[in-house]
Amino acid sequence: MKIAVVGGAPPNREGEAHYTACVFRALASEFPDARVWHLAHRQRDCPDAEYPLPNYTVFRVTEGYHPRRRHLAPLQVIRALRAYAPEVVHFQAPHKALYGGVYGEPMLWVFRWLQWRGVPTVVTLHSLWLEDDFLEMAQERRLSAAKLNLLRVLYRRYHLRLFTLASQINALVAGDANPLIGEFQALWRLERFALVNEAHPCEPRRYSVEHQRQAKTALGLGDKRLVLAFGFVRPDKGFHYLMDAVHALLPTLPDLQLIIAGEPRGAQGEAYAQQLRARYMHMGCPAPITLDLNYLPDARLEQLLTAADVLVVPYTRVMGASGPVHHALSFGKPVVATALGQNRGLAEVCWLVPPQNPDALAQAIQQLLTDDTAWGDYHRRAHSYAATHTWSHLAAHYYRDYQRLLERVP
Repeated sequence: MKIAVVGGAPPNREGEAHYTACVFRALASEFPDARVWHLAHRQRDCPDAEYPLPNYTVFRVTEGYHPRRRHLAPLQVIRALRAYAPEVVHFQAPHKALYGGVYGEPMLWVFRWLQWRGVPTVVTLHSLWLEDDFLEMAQERRLSAAKLNLLRVLYRRYHLRLFTLASQINALVAGDANPLIGEFQALWRLERFALVNEAHPCEPRRYSVEHQRQAKTALGLGDKRLVLAFGFVRPDKGFHYLMDAVHALLPTLPDLQLIIAGEPRGAQGEAYAQQLRARYMHMGCPAPITLDLNYLPDARLEQLLTAADVLVVPYTRVMGASGPVHHALSFGKPVVATALGQNRGLAEVCWLVPPQNPDALAQAIQQLLTDDTAWGDYHRRAHSYAATHTWSHLAAHYYRDYQRLLERVP
């Protein structure tokens, strides 16, 4: 089976790049008869071709990081697909400005071309926007009502055309029955189309108490109880609410340590990072709170996750399934997250709290750190979920979907 994949690949820093590489590496490993061509974005100091496995090749053909040439993505992808002649094409997050336009509209020409050639296409949407997400984005960017309405209209028209052209649309969500899918379809009047639930996978990791102790020692934390939050730094991450929650807990939990780690994204991210640093200064620069607002390498992230006792995801907007949540579940870490957007699909796995509520965050953190029964319960939930939602599980789903689609091709 010849499969072409269109989507970012590491070292591209977008979340879908890591996601795509994980699942298609698993697919190539599990199904040797599958030959995978992965068409990714070019990146400086990165070769145009890589060969992770004998039947899995990464070709960097699109100019997603170039401010002007990104609009040429359709021509670049069509040229590569014509040379490879795949039996099925899977697009990972084509709904992004990395492919030109506002929502990746130029890529619709590739879907038309593939439909004309009779090649089945699968799309995995990595974010589902609802009305509240648009309103919050408009407030952050100070958009006029007219511009906001124009973006809404364009968003629906883009997805209507995408759903019409693609053979199958998957929605990457958190959990097996996420209510966000139905809400998304109803809001944008897409109910007549099938939208497949694609639960974000985990990569189960085993470590011992000694491994955790060594990681804490390496971080200079000793016997501290570590609360971790990480990810790209943006206003919608809600890290300032977590800072307030932890600051309120310090008098009663003197061995508590908070680390917020991640890289600011764009001008908004840099401005938000400055706000977090100013808040930290206003608090008196408490030693139990650490702001590590820089690029987070994989080795550093693994060390932090191994050392952590609890992961907190205090987001104020959740359009896509959270990578940090699923990383933490892979390590069996209890997760405290806000009860909105994608997170609602993990209500049986994570401890969900109201958004923008430092008191609720503080209460959940305190109980998990002081009540061994509560911590053990959410630790078991995390392990159970990770064991049944692996990259191999998703790869097998993909393979069966491709077979089913190919059976329909005349």
